[in-house]
Amino acid sequence: MTKLNTREEIIFLIRGFFSNPILTSLGKAGILDQFIEGEFRLKDFKLIKNPEVFSYIVKYLAQIGLLSASNSEVDSYSATPLGKKIFARYGTFVLLHSYKSFMDDVDSLLFDENTPTPKCDRLENVIGSGLTHGSRYFPVALKMLDKTKLGTMIDMGCGDGFFLSSVVERFPGVDIVASDFSQIALDQTVLNVNKVDNSINITTILSDLYNVEKWASEFLEKNKQVKENIAISIWYVIHEISQGSVERVINLFNNIHKFLPKAQLIIGKITRIDDELLAENRLLSVMPEFQFFHDISGQGILKWSEYQTILEKIPYTLTAEQIFDPLSSDTGEIPTGFIWHLVPNDSSKS
Repeated sequence: MTKLNTREEIIFLIRGFFSNPILTSLGKAGILDQFIEGEFRLKDFKLIKNPEVFSYIVKYLAQIGLLSASNSEVDSYSATPLGKKIFARYGTFVLLHSYKSFMDDVDSLLFDENTPTPKCDRLENVIGSGLTHGSRYFPVALKMLDKTKLGTMIDMGCGDGFFLSSVVERFPGVDIVASDFSQIALDQTVLNVNKVDNSINITTILSDLYNVEKWASEFLEKNKQVKENIAISIWYVIHEISQGSVERVINLFNNIHKFLPKAQLIIGKITRIDDELLAENRLLSVMPEFQFFHDISGQGILKWSEYQTILEKIPYTLTAEQIFDPLSSDTGEIPTGFIWHLVPNDSSKS
């Protein structure tokens, strides 16, 4: 890992305060995508209502090396190679920005005992999650499903529908089921899937993941003629129901197997990394930020070793695995995230 001196470390920490809301706002508006496309002029962006502020923002992005001014025309810029890479990954900024309400209230949370713990901005969280995971993680899962002759895809914690949209594109004729505890997420999913194929009949289920009997029963009730080869995807939501308990996660998988015994699973998760290992790799990962907010929200991110224990005690066999961004430790490489493809066993493990 590149070593920074103290001054560089301070600048690195301060810069995030300014750059995160700027990149989030421009990204959600589609402006960063336009930056990537090629040279632009400040007056090209008609949706900007305050051009003076926009000009300051563009100059700031140039000062930190993400844009460069054109030599041929005043107020004309283009993205630098570094800028293009960062702008293309603005989903991570949106995802972290969804925790803005918490960060704005840190003073009150620390010094006023009556201040409730704020929630994240669900819409930003949904959009950021889809953008962050879509280009990197979803293609891996789709490839895992290629040989399954997929008939029905149930996406638990569907977010913005990015994954289901990808499924519809790759597996024509597949039945789609979107479930989330947020109506915002369900609405966004229907909107995005219909952009791919507006003839798709999407079953939506408002439910949390852990209440398996509810969502599984509703799925079966709404789908009298269920196609074979059901797959259930669970993207980055297990920590929301685990409460840090391995047994709760084992119980979740056992209940899924109980109500939908033939369904295969696609699991995408982040893992808890020890403090010292994160500190050593602080310039390579945003896991400190993810763990911070998930901890303060009472959500339980489990360790990689705990997932190995879970795998030994559930009625599924691991058929494919992909790990992401492993960090080296004394005990070997620890992934910060992973994808599993699980198929049900013929009989449950004891």
